[in-house]
Amino acid sequence: MIGIEARKALWTTFRHAVDVPIFVSHAVPDGPWAQWIARELRAAGHTVHVDPVDADFAQRIPTALSGSDPVIVLFSAEHPGTDADWARALEPPTPTERLIVLGLDGVIPPPRLCVATFRTLHGLEEEDALDLLLSLVGGPRTHPNGWTTGR
Repeated sequence: MIGIEARKALWTTFRHAVDVPIFVSHAVPDGPWAQWIARELRAAGHTVHVDPVDADFAQRIPTALSGSDPVIVLFSAEHPGTDADWARALEPPTPTERLIVLGLDGVIPPPRLCVATFRTLHGLEEEDALDLLLSLVGGPRTHPNGWTTGR
């Protein structure tokens, strides 16, 4: 098992590669939501990295935000993040303009996450949730030859 610093260095290299993935962080019980989001984003031509929350998730968020693609945090009552975790994850100078917080169950995220774009998927029909998701990440990915993938 590699240490946290080595994982962070590897992730930084990965985030700045040519095909930078959209990072999706989620509580373990919200895995089905994360998988649906990943599947839909991939169908729209995006590369996605799904990251279940564990003890060091707050250290991976700033690294993910250092890349060029959005970072999506799925937030629900199941999310184990504390105010201290969010303070550590979003400590300045961490850029937050690409941070998207998606509510899953009507629970309002903690004040520390108010620096992000917050939308809720709670109560939306699947098609409306997909439209919202794609609008937040800039739509289907456009390929260099000008065509787009997706629906």
